[in-house]
Amino acid sequence: MPIIERFQELYAELIREGRSSADIYQALGKDSGTLSRWLSGKRAISESMALLIESKFGYRKEWILTGELPKKIDRAAILGEVARISKQGRDLDKVPEIRDALPNIIKLKSDEYQMLVALIYKFIKK
Repeated sequence: MPIIERFQELYAELIREGRSSADIYQALGKDSGTLSRWLSGKRAISESMALLIESKFGYRKEWILTGELPKKIDRAAILGEVARISKQGRDLDKVPEIRDALPNIIKLKSDEYQMLVALIYKFIKK
C-alpha cells in the first residue's frame, strides 16, 4: 500500500475516533492546506512529520513511511513495561546495599560478573 493510502487510512481512523480535521492539523502544527496536500499525495510526509504523528496519535513512523507492521504503538505494553521497571526500582530501594553496589557491579569484567550472578543464584537456590 502506498504511503498516501496509509495516510488516508490513518486520517479516516482519526476522524472515526471523533477528531476533526482542525484537531489533526493543529496537533501537528500545520494548516489545513498542508493536510489536504498530504491526503491528495501532492506533498510527501517527511520522516520528522511521521515521528510527530507517531507521538501525537500512536501510528508508528515505520508504518506510515514504509508500511511495516504493526500499525500502531502498543501503549498498553509500553505502560506495562514502565510499571515493571518502576516496581524493580522501588524493590531495589528496599535493598540499599545492592542499589549502592550496582555502579561497581556494572564495571565488573564479564567473567567476574558471571561468577557473581552464579553466587547470588546459589544463595537464593535458583
